[in-house]
Amino acid sequence: MFNISKYEDLMKKLVSAGLKPTTNWNEKLTSNSLLLRHDIDFSIEFAHQLALAESRVKICSTFFFMLTSNIYNPLSAHNQKLIKSIADMGHKVSLHFDPTVYESLEYFLYEKNIFENIFNQKIDIVSIHQPGLFLNNNDITLSGTPQTYQDVFFKRMKYISDSNGRDIFPQITKYLEEPRELGLHLLIHPIWWMGIGGNPTETCNALRARILNFNTSYFRTNCLTYTE
Repeated sequence: MFNISKYEDLMKKLVSAGLKPTTNWNEKLTSNSLLLRHDIDFSIEFAHQLALAESRVKICSTFFFMLTSNIYNPLSAHNQKLIKSIADMGHKVSLHFDPTVYESLEYFLYEKNIFENIFNQKIDIVSIHQPGLFLNNNDITLSGTPQTYQDVFFKRMKYISDSNGRDIFPQITKYLEEPRELGLHLLIHPIWWMGIGGNPTETCNALRARILNFNTSYFRTNCLTYTE
């Protein structure tokens, strides 16, 4: 897969082409606007590494974290520190909301209140996790909060995503060669840029091994009778 060095080079290329990264999703967008977004599906550690890389090339982006993830806990002491560190770098941190967890989208307000109180951040944009059928009515807000699949971001802007480890370089090259209308909305998942594994399966297996090692260490520390 890709690595941090390639990611930094990509960011420099976009900025050199005249694109201007912004974390203000509510400002008036132009042909030079770059909305750089990260949906954190697997690892807050990886998100933190990507945030550091962006700081090195002096850009800021928006990181979306899940409160209902089965893979990581954003409210653990360690992960809270990482998320707050990302915000301290100047990046925006917000919610990656999974609507399938609840019977109604109104439960978004429950998560919004938790996130704002824990991380002392005002949520003014949210990302939907695995939107699926949600895209059939994609232009709604969540209890008045804008979300990343609204038409202005998802259809009017050029939308490019590395979901499932997709190679985005050909799309970006083509985009930079064509006339621009309303800027670029770029979705990057940190896991694909950590330089672990040669393909999506190998990358996921590498992370799975790390999680197993962490869980084993946790059992050893917290259960004195654990002998594995």
